[in-house]
Amino acid sequence: MTKVQTKNPLNTRILRGFILQIFLITVTAVAGVSISSFLIQELLINSALEREADYFWARNKIQLDTPTPNTNTLIGYLFKDGEAAIPSEFEHLEVGFHETVTPAGKSVVHVSASDDSRLFLVFDANVVSEAANFFGLFPLVLILIVLYLSAWFAYRITSQAISPVVRLARSVRNIELDKPDLQTVLDEFENEEVDGEIGTLANALQQLLVRVDDSIERERTFTREASHELRSPLTVIRMACDNLSKRGNLEDNSLVLLERVQRAAKDMEELTEVLLLLAREYEGALLKENVIVNDIVRDELSKCKVAYESKNLSLKFVELDSLVTVAAPKVVAIVFGNLLRNACLYTEKGEVIVTIAENSVLISDSGVGMTAKNMNDAFSSSYNPQNARGNGIGLSLVKRITDRFGWRISVDSQPQQGTEILVDMASSSSKSAPSVT
Repeated sequence: MTKVQTKNPLNTRILRGFILQIFLITVTAVAGVSISSFLIQELLINSALEREADYFWARNKIQLDTPTPNTNTLIGYLFKDGEAAIPSEFEHLEVGFHETVTPAGKSVVHVSASDDSRLFLVFDANVVSEAANFFGLFPLVLILIVLYLSAWFAYRITSQAISPVVRLARSVRNIELDKPDLQTVLDEFENEEVDGEIGTLANALQQLLVRVDDSIERERTFTREASHELRSPLTVIRMACDNLSKRGNLEDNSLVLLERVQRAAKDMEELTEVLLLLAREYEGALLKENVIVNDIVRDELSKCKVAYESKNLSLKFVELDSLVTVAAPKVVAIVFGNLLRNACLYTEKGEVIVTIAENSVLISDSGVGMTAKNMNDAFSSSYNPQNARGNGIGLSLVKRITDRFGWRISVDSQPQQGTEILVDMASSSSKSAPSVT
């Protein structure tokens, strides 16, 4: 099952959206005021000064003693070229527009020439700033205040609208599917009016949790009852096989069949035991304790030495750490017992090495190995390779247990070069204790 990647919470993304909106509005407004200030100076003031200069020169050609402009914001000066009366702040100015500082303050100066005379029109730049403030800054502040208040109210309204979704998500996230607590969702919206979509979603989740709870309860009941019912016939099969194996008059073919029946019965007993253990674990009745994985592996390795002593196998145990986990000892024994027996079963000669390192157990063998396809299907309950020597329950059972307890298991193998199976028990604790046996 593909796990959905969780991004930022919904309310955080909405807040970021509003912040981005406010930022863009602010930048746009400031840019608009700057452009307005530029246009006021370039299009209004400069063009007005040019028209004023053109008007003066036109009048001056008709009447030589035409007075220069002289108002509260605009003062004109007319000088002959080379005349000593030209103020020092004007004498180096070329024809065109200039920004300069005069005794009256900051000014915009327009210089024009006709024949041997020059006209200096000095416009008070303070008026430009006042105009920019009046036509730009004050409206900008007013607009930004309105926009900020609008964005804030929109955010509050949106937050209130999505708050039921956020609370619903938090309630569902805290529910354990093994033990679904329906009251958590019910209490979240009890005596509260919510939007139609939110109410529909909450009711659908409640109905889903009811079905999940019913399904889990049916599974627990079936697992518990089936496990108990299977014990009796399995005991009869095992005892019958033991009695038959004690007889010395069985043919070789019969012994092979008997061995298969015994192995199947043992696997079924183990499976039944696991089902009971998992049923107790679901119900909270499974007793867990600090289990030293090294001791369990060492015990299962000793059993394999006895069971496969007829094979030319070298069984090695390398302890780089003392690994401790919180689980039921029987569960740990089932996992590593199956893996070790599987390694010995598919290795005719060579060695099987068990290495306990930090938070992990590595089982490697020099057996027949697996193809890439077989590695992908090795933990499937339907896995049945052509050279299968067991009933296929072992690895599937191991995978179910490791998944249940949060341990990660991986396999690496090549045909005729052996197999490595790594059990990563990341939640376990380990202490260094190097040893090789």
